[in-house]
Amino acid sequence: MPRPKKTEMQRKAMRARILDAAYEILQELGPQGISARAIADRLGMAHMALFTYFQNQPSILRALSERELASIQARQLVFEERAKREDIRQVIRAALAFYPGLEKENPNVYRLVWVMPADNRDDPEEARLRQQSNVQHLARLIQQGIERGVFEYRDPFLAAAVVFGMVNTPLILFHNGQITSLDLRDRLVEEMLDAALHYLKREANFTKGKWN
Repeated sequence: MPRPKKTEMQRKAMRARILDAAYEILQELGPQGISARAIADRLGMAHMALFTYFQNQPSILRALSERELASIQARQLVFEERAKREDIRQVIRAALAFYPGLEKENPNVYRLVWVMPADNRDDPEEARLRQQSNVQHLARLIQQGIERGVFEYRDPFLAAAVVFGMVNTPLILFHNGQITSLDLRDRLVEEMLDAALHYLKREANFTKGKWN
């Protein structure tokens, strides 16, 4: 007698369990430790059974990355709310400092979302859209700064891409092994934060870490 088909709710619950197991492995072993067999072993099921719920292993990584990114984006919205009532210069600095803060708080999630090569898990268009969402978040903040006369007038999306790249480059180089010193990485991040604010500013007196 054939087994009854699972309901959509049951399928969603199982997909969530698979992603939860993948997340546990991510925290313990990093992105490179996630495999269909490792997830299946953790759940006590045959690894081929995973593909009832996901097309293949890259699709599991993609879904996990998307879930973590959605959580990150929800936290980023706090900066957009703060921007409505606070000094936009301090808000944009905090929004940029969010990335190194996330890397320190959860380096394996940072590595999964922004460092791990996307070739084996992403449609190129999906990868582009994921990165674009972060740039658009910063662009909305920069647009407010331009409208208030605090930031230099320029294309907000281009400016956002520039400062996003400035702050994340030391972190990506660290994860790729091109920077091996934690101290150097952190000093570079601080320099990049100051340089990003200097790049955005309009006529203003700027000293390290502080606007006058």
